[in-house]
Formats: sequence, structure tokens, C-alpha cells
Amino acid sequence: MDFGILGTLEARAEGRRLSIGGRRAQLAMAALLLRPGRVVPVDQLMAVLWEDWPPASARTQVSIVMSGLRRTFRAAGSESEIIETRDAGYRLRSERVRIDTLTAERRVTEARRAMREGRTVEAARGLRAALALWRGPVLGGLDVPGFAAPIRRWEELRWRMAEELAEAELALGHHHEQIGDLTSLVAEAPYNERVRALLMTALARAGRQADALAVYRDGRRVLDEELGLEPGRALRELHAAILRDDPAVGGPDGPARPAPGIRPAQLPQAVASFTGRRAEMDALDSLPPDRDRGSDRHLAICAITGVAGVGKTGLALHWAHRAATQFPDGQLYADLRGSRGEAGGDGPASANVVLQRFLRALGVATADIPDDPEEQAAMYRSLLQGRRMLVVLDDADSAAQVRPLLPGSHACCVVVTSRAPLEELIAHAGARPLPLAPLSRDAASELLRRVAGDALASASPAEIDHLAEHCGRLPLALRTAAARLAARPRPAGDGLPAPRHEASVEALEACGCG
Repeated sequence: MDFGILGTLEARAEGRRLSIGGRRAQLAMAALLLRPGRVVPVDQLMAVLWEDWPPASARTQVSIVMSGLRRTFRAAGSESEIIETRDAGYRLRSERVRIDTLTAERRVTEARRAMREGRTVEAARGLRAALALWRGPVLGGLDVPGFAAPIRRWEELRWRMAEELAEAELALGHHHEQIGDLTSLVAEAPYNERVRALLMTALARAGRQADALAVYRDGRRVLDEELGLEPGRALRELHAAILRDDPAVGGPDGPARPAPGIRPAQLPQAVASFTGRRAEMDALDSLPPDRDRGSDRHLAICAITGVAGVGKTGLALHWAHRAATQFPDGQLYADLRGSRGEAGGDGPASANVVLQRFLRALGVATADIPDDPEEQAAMYRSLLQGRRMLVVLDDADSAAQVRPLLPGSHACCVVVTSRAPLEELIAHAGARPLPLAPLSRDAASELLRRVAGDALASASPAEIDHLAEHCGRLPLALRTAAARLAARPRPAGDGLPAPRHEASVEALEACGCG
């Protein structure tokens, strides 16, 4: 059986529309459909059916309504119970029926995954299919207070999907086709600045800059007169970009083209109180290519590897900031999330998703980025050809993840960090291995002193060395332990207590290094 609430309440059995019954039966069925697979308590059903004043016989009448619904579904050919009684309530067995809301959620999830992975055509197709499930206002004609919040949730999802579809279509270069739909959306929600920006972008790319500017002026007037607000920063910046004919917006009958002079500077902040690693810094200093060498030079790659918390990222970023002036064309950075799977997270980043981010950072409009991952990689290599650029790929999962992100130009330099040994990258791409060991005893103690500050002022060298050893001389554990000590005020003259000081123990447990 099929049920729908994305419009008027609807039930079908083998394609034939069913009459659910009177208003109370419809309200009860809608309450179950809004919480598919979950128990809806009888008290909640009573509140929906009678709002503030349920009669004394309300519980009995709820039971009668449910029995009537079950008879309707059995008469329509249902071979199993769709509604079950459980825990002083009723549950719609969602595994035995099809519901338009669950279909919409599945389609939008698949479409968003496709968009993240660069399959824009597939994403747009999925979003269109999801939006097509809406037949009108959610549960049209069944307006009761108990339905307000879930109805609002589904209407907000419809809006988000409409926005995401418009973005996908613009990315595909379908700006002419989107103008009509976006105009209607702006009229329906004049305060929605995201939709207004999409309409302005579509008009600008269609060569209608004057109309795009008029859309901005109208939005600014509405916000000022009705809310007393100015447009947000993103909308103001888009307006300014259209005024100056910025290539990043796009010209007549075409999406945006790479803007000249783009120099990305994506390096995150370097770690504070960096300590030790002189030999490793020297090795990295010898990495950048010599501009006077011939064209036979291979791409310079360094693979910094080691266990969790050993300071791979800290070393990479400390050196990258120091060496940034050697790369006048910019620095690209990506967290490849290679260790996320181990921590139960989202898992490693897709290489072609990272490629798309890099291409946008290099000035390529989303609409100009190919859907095919191999074409994306080829465009990336073409844009970096002959440019002196540093690429930092942090927390790589494997050589396979890194390989599409390598420039082809020997003028570039790549630094990769990973818990894995990346032997394939070393063997086939010529990466220089730089395995990290824990800090030396002196460096570990120095790092504790620098981060903890006055908290260790009265501690003896033996006590500090003992704490460093308990931290495994791993920079992450050392920093965490020192930070916890620094954050805990202690009486004057109090040295570091016994080696298993509770601050260091908690720090070690938090880092998984105890």
C-alpha cells in the first residue's frame, strides 16, 4: 500500500485510491504517517482528534477509529496488519507500506551524496524526483496545532531541496531554464536571500545584468521596509561582483571562467609552541624544487608518517608556513580524514570532492568543473602546470586517495601526512619518506614547560621528565596534559605531584595514549 502526506492525505492500494474515512480517521492516520515506525501514544492521538477538549469516551473512540482503519486496509487487500497496538499507543508498520515522505528522504540523501561526489547530473535528477513528490501543501485541509511542527519540517525540506536543485542546475550551465522557477521562489519567499542570490546569478549568466541588479534592489527595499534590515554580506558581495563584471560570477550565456591572478592561501593556523624536529625540518627544507633545475625533475613529494598524536600535522603546517614564500602561486590544503573511519566518523574524503574544492579555489566556476573524476584531475594538473604551488594533504588514508591530487608539474611541492606507511606512494610516485618518532626527552620536556607555563614553574626536571614519559613523548598527549595543568590553578609552591597526576592521567586517557 502507498500513503502520501506531501499534499492532501492519500492512500492507495495497487494504484487504486482508498477512502480513509471521516475527518477523525484522517487525522489519526496522518498522526501515524508523521511518525512512521514509531509509537504514537493514545494521549497524543486524543489531543489531535479533539484538541483541547477530549470527551470522557475519547480513548474508546480512538480504539474505534483505529479498528475502522484496519478494516479499510484489510478490505483493500492488505495481507498483514499495517497498524499495530503497542505500549499504550499505535504504530504504523512502515516496513510494510510505502510512504512519500520516506521516499523523499531517501532520494534527497542519495542526491546530496551524488553532489558531494561530483555527480551533478545525477544529483539534479534525484532532487527533481524528490520535489515531484509534493502535490501541494503538506496535509492540506488537516490543519491542527499538533501537526504544525512536523508540517513545517517537511515544508522547510522542500525549500532546501528547491535551493539545492537550482544550485545544481546552475552548476550544469542551465541558467536560462532556472530563471522562471527562481523568480517564482523569490516571489513566494521574498526574505530568502539564498534564493534571491541564485536568481541574480542566473540572470547575470544569461546576460541580464540589469535585471540581476533590479532583483537586488527589490530585495533590499523589502528587507528595509518590512524588517528594517540590510541585505546580508553574501548578497551584498554578489551585487558588487555583478557591478564590476567579476568573472567569478559568469558572463553572458556562460558560467564563470577562471579568474586571473587567483592565489589560494588555504593553510590552517600553525601549531603554537612548536618544539624540536630540527632534523625533520632540514629534510623538508631540501624538498622544494630548484627553479634552476631542468624540466626532468620529478614532482617533490614528502610523506610524513607515524602513529596518532606524534605531531605529523603540526610539523607539516609549521614547515609549510615557514616555506610559504617559496611558493608565490599559493598554497592548497585539504584534510583527507583518513583516520575518521577509525574513530567512527564519516570516513575518508573522496578524492574527487577534494579536487572540486581545489578547482574552485583556483578560480574555476562550479559549472565549469567536469563531472568525470579523471577530467577533474586533468583540469587540476593543467591549472598547476608551471606554477610554484605548495599542496598539503593532511591525514591521508592511502596512496590511492592521494594519487589524483598530485600535480603534474615539477614546479610544485606536495606534503602528505598519514598514519599509514604509504609505501605505494614512495615506490611509484617517488615520495620521500619522513617517519616520525616521539620527541626526544629534552624536546618533550621543553614542550611541556612552554605550554604549561607557570603551572610547572616549581616542578623539578625529574618530575617533568616523568610526566613526559607517561605521555609517551607524543606532542598531542604532551600538549593536552600541559594544557590541563595550566588550566588548573594550584596553591603557590605546589610542585608537580606524583607521576600519575590526575591532570596528566585524564589528558592521556583523552588522547588514548595513557
